[in-house]
Formats: sequence, C-alpha cells, structure tokens
Amino acid sequence: MDNFYPLKKVADIYGDPNLKFTIQDLESQNKIPSSRKYRSGAIFRKGWPTGLLPQIGEEVGYFKKFEKSTSVCVFTTKGGVLKSTLALNLARTAALHGQRVCVVGLDIQGDVTTSLGYDSEVDDGEDLGELIQRLDQTKGLCDYFSGEATLEDVIVQVGLPNLFIIPETPELVALNDSLNNINRREFWLKERVIDPLKEHFDLVIMDCSPNWNKLTTNALVACDALISPLECKINNFRNFRVFSHFLKEFKDEMRLDFESIFVPTKYSSNKKLSNDILNWYYANVEGCTTIGIKESVSAEEAMALNLSIAEHASGKPIAKDTIELFKQIHKAIEKSHSRRSNQSESLKHQARVMGGIANSNLGNLGASLGHGV
Repeated sequence: MDNFYPLKKVADIYGDPNLKFTIQDLESQNKIPSSRKYRSGAIFRKGWPTGLLPQIGEEVGYFKKFEKSTSVCVFTTKGGVLKSTLALNLARTAALHGQRVCVVGLDIQGDVTTSLGYDSEVDDGEDLGELIQRLDQTKGLCDYFSGEATLEDVIVQVGLPNLFIIPETPELVALNDSLNNINRREFWLKERVIDPLKEHFDLVIMDCSPNWNKLTTNALVACDALISPLECKINNFRNFRVFSHFLKEFKDEMRLDFESIFVPTKYSSNKKLSNDILNWYYANVEGCTTIGIKESVSAEEAMALNLSIAEHASGKPIAKDTIELFKQIHKAIEKSHSRRSNQSESLKHQARVMGGIANSNLGNLGASLGHGV
C-alpha cells in the first residue's frame, strides 16, 4: 500500500515548511496533482501518495535536473561507512524531484538492491525451492554481458514510478573475472551500460563494492562524479590516506577528470576523537562537504524501510542535514559540468585558432610557390 504524506510533511521533504503555500497555489492552478483523502487511524486526512511526489518535487524541489545526463559512482575502500545509505538517499532524492533515475548495483553483498526494496517481498513462509527458483529468474549484468538478456531486460522499477535499478546478483563475481578476457576491459561498463542508460535517464548511480576490483575500475571510468563516504573513525581515517593516494594515481594514469566529493559519515558530537577527525577532514580534504550524515537511528530506520532520511524523518535535524548535504552535492556536480564545458569550449577555440594558422601558412606557402613559378 502506498504511503500518504500530508501537506506539511511534503513541504518538509523538500526542505522548507513555507513551501506549503507554494504547493497549495500549484494545486489550485492544477499544475500538480490534487491531494486525496486517506485514512489515518480513526480519521481522514488529505495528502499525496508517494507515487505523486515526483511531480510536486519537480516544481518546488531543490535537486533540479543537471544540464545533461549524469553518472555518479559511490565508492570507498572500506565497508560499513554508509556507502549504500548515500546511494539510496541520492537515488530517492533525485527521483522525488522528478528525475528519471537508474541505480546500477555492483556490490555482491547487494545492500543497495535490498535497501531500494527490490527483494523485500521474500515471505518467511515461502517454500525454499520456489524461492530459489524465483530469485534465479532475476536477470543482472552478467546475463547482459553473456548475451542472455538485453539491457532493457535487466532494468526493473522500484519504489517510485521514475526510479529503477539493475539489481545485484551472485553472478557479479563471474562478471568481474570475465572482464579480464575482453579488449578495453576498463571501458565495458561505460560503453555498453552507462552511456546507453544516460540516453534514457537523468541520473545513473553506481553503487560499488568496498573492494577495488575490475567492476569498480569500470565504474570510475564511467562516472562524472565520485561520491565517497569518510567515516569519522580512526580506521577509516588511516584508510583514507592510502585510498586518496591510489585514487589520484588512477585518475592520472587513466586521464580521468571526474569530480571527487567526499562526505563525512557516522560522526558524533559527543566523542572527541570523532570531532577531531571530522575537523581534519574539513581542513585537509579537497572536495569535502561541510555537512554529512551523523550516527543516527533514524538513518538506519529509513534504510530498513526503503526510504530516504528526508522521507522517514522529515522535519527532524538529521533530515535537514541530509537536505543540506544533497544541496552541496548538487552544486558540486553542477560546477563540475560547467568547468568541463568551459574546458571543452576552450579546446575547440584553440583548435579553430590552430586551424586558422595552419590554413594561413598553407596560403602563404601557396602564394610563395605561385610567385616562384
């Protein structure tokens, strides 16, 4: 059954309680769907079902479509740092703003597939044999790689009418190994999956394994931006120094120019070490957001309910922090698009200038030859 959201909660999801007046005006002008009556306990209220929220978000939200289709990789070389939580929240945030979103699951653990609700219909009373047979029918990237399924076959809709996923399957291990046997193995995901998806989706999100494997390399090659969680604990603090070194070497070697966005996670204002690490990230990590995701029961509950934090805990401080975080991420990606667009125009201008000089030189040479004759 679809969840319903009253006017105040809808305004909170999109980051501003005062938006309720704008939403009412848009409703009266028939620019958004009309609210509906729904039962809440013993009384009836008015609100909107989840499936209609994207039409409201497209009008009033803060996470607008980028100037061009965008691919994002969510990755770091450590597990348990809210990587899939970030992927889930980014996916639902963009989808709730009317964007067509496709998540590509690349982690054998399948956390993002589960958190988006794809395999949440498993019934404890179901027969094991029937369950295995049903799960085995799930098509994934390995089936597409082997030619046993088309790209359309492996894309499924989850949770919202404009939110889709290519679910993780156990065969991802075999796919990772199979990439060794093809030419341009670092570019398979970009050329065969992500670029085709970008023709139909506004945002493509790749949720990677915490292991830097061949699928991860493919995801980094295919992305416009990397979002990497920075856990505010000593193990991840030490891990980051190594990770950032290898990331820089990889970008230089592959001549990649994706934007790197680092997000502090699991920090606690009550712990001195956590605060010290957080402040070190702020002071020393280029591309670090000024807000992240704190240790929070609400964040865990939202994940279990297949919802974003803003949906589950709307109006609470953790939701407001998350909204501000995604505003910063949106701005960083927009800035990256603008920078690369300017670089492209500059290169085109240089090519035109050099072409003009070459043509002029050829003209002078021709004139000299003609004069000599």
